[in-house]
Amino acid sequence: MAVRVVCLGAVNLDLIYRVEDLSPFIEAVPGLTPGGEAALDAAAEERVQELLARQGRLMGKSGGGQAANTAFALARLGLPAVLVGRVGQDEDGRFLKESLVGVNLEYLRQAGESGRAYVLVDTGGERTILVAPNTNDELDEADVPWEVLEQADFVHFTSFVGEGPLRVQRRAARRLKKKNGPVLTLDPGELYARRGREGLEDLLARVETLLVTEAEWLALGGHLDCHPEWAPPYVLIKRGALGARLLMEGYYQDFPAEPPARLVDTLGAGDVFAAGYLAGRASGLKLAQAVLLAVKAAACSLAGTGREAYPDREFLERHLSRWR
Repeated sequence: MAVRVVCLGAVNLDLIYRVEDLSPFIEAVPGLTPGGEAALDAAAEERVQELLARQGRLMGKSGGGQAANTAFALARLGLPAVLVGRVGQDEDGRFLKESLVGVNLEYLRQAGESGRAYVLVDTGGERTILVAPNTNDELDEADVPWEVLEQADFVHFTSFVGEGPLRVQRRAARRLKKKNGPVLTLDPGELYARRGREGLEDLLARVETLLVTEAEWLALGGHLDCHPEWAPPYVLIKRGALGARLLMEGYYQDFPAEPPARLVDTLGAGDVFAAGYLAGRASGLKLAQAVLLAVKAAACSLAGTGREAYPDREFLERHLSRWR
């Protein structure tokens, strides 16, 4: 089967905790703000685990990470998706692989200790995320199946914590940016956006589509009503209840939000948005139609926790039949 999309990014175990008081975590993790995201080294992860043992209540766990969520959503939609990255040679790693039914995991390396994301849910429902990258940060060029990436239709980059994996992605972008090569897309997430435009310059110069939240776009130095010279050809801004905005040279277009049947969980909705966009592009939809599909797919995912409400192949076929 032809490779349509390769997702290259971090794979994490999401551990969701109810936390009554965030202040001890904010004191323990430099730079952490309520509703924000921060990275943990080994010592900081140990401190967070000690705090959670006393002040947190585990509500559940699920597979996570932008790349893994997007690959799983693509597979659910019926698109051949390959996940490239690392999980641990541990129980968490086995759980993560089992959670990715339908995804090609042939190039997902198992070694070391799995990455973990501690999702702290406060009394107001706001989520604060602490990421311990572990084996994700050991990714190197030997882990990348270059022939598979070169033969793909799309290669989708998402964030890591450390410099090493980012260097691998920069190398991949330089190598793949050629005539008749795959279309390159980037969803930087908060951790990459925090590096600023200069920190992502190599990727921004080579990808075709940048998918960002409004806050991430502003952190990169963008403006909501214009397409700057340094930006990729297409910038897709995910605006939550306001829908999405597509920025292109000379103009922008707004796409209203799709009201969800019910709002249960927003975690991962941005990754499903990316999957919907990629599925639309890979299925031959026009650009605006692919954005509409992304908005509808993200709305669908809001109706359940974790990945349980991700849209499926019937969802994709139903919408494709309307537009073709």
